[in-house]
Amino acid sequence: MLSFLMLLAAGYRCDAQKVSVSTDLVDWAYLWTMNGEVNVSVAQHVTVLAGGKINPWMYDMKKAGKELYDCQNTVYAGVRYWPWHVFSGWWVGGKLQYSDFKRTGLFNTKLKKGKSIGAGVSAGYTFMLNERLNLDLGLGFWGGRHFKYSEYDTPQAEMPTINAPKNFIAVDELTVGLMYIF
Repeated sequence: MLSFLMLLAAGYRCDAQKVSVSTDLVDWAYLWTMNGEVNVSVAQHVTVLAGGKINPWMYDMKKAGKELYDCQNTVYAGVRYWPWHVFSGWWVGGKLQYSDFKRTGLFNTKLKKGKSIGAGVSAGYTFMLNERLNLDLGLGFWGGRHFKYSEYDTPQAEMPTINAPKNFIAVDELTVGLMYIF
C-alpha cells in the first residue's frame, strides 16, 4: 500500500514541498498493522489527507489458551490545519473514517466484531529531521456508530451475547510516524 501511495504522489507536480507519504510506527508495533497516509498541501496552512490500515494477522497463544488479534480494514479522509507552515510544527485535524473490524484482547477474551463509521479529531507536532524526512507525533479520538456489531464471550462461541448497533467514542491513534516529503 505504501508503494502505491508513493507512486501516486510521484506523479504529482511539486513546485515546493506539497505532498507527503507517511506510516505510523506505533501501528506497525501493535500486532504488525500495515498503514499508510498521503497528505497534499492545498494552501499554506492546510493539507488534505487520505489513508488506511490493514491487519489480517491472528495470533494463537496456546500456552495461555487465548487468541489475540485486531483484524481490521480501515480507510479515512480528512484535513489538517498547520498554524505555521504545512509539514512543520503544530497541527490539528479532523477526518471521516470507516472500519471493518474483529478483535480480542490479552485481558478481555471477548470477541468483538463489526463495521463502524464516524468522525475523528486529532492534534500533534511534526519535527523536521531533514529536508525530506519528518517525525510526526500525535493523538486522536474518533466516535460514531457501530452499525453492525456483535460481541461474543469467547472467539469460539457461536451465539453472540450482544448483537445490535451501538454508539462509541475511542482513542483512535497514538502516532509516532515517519513522513517523507516530496
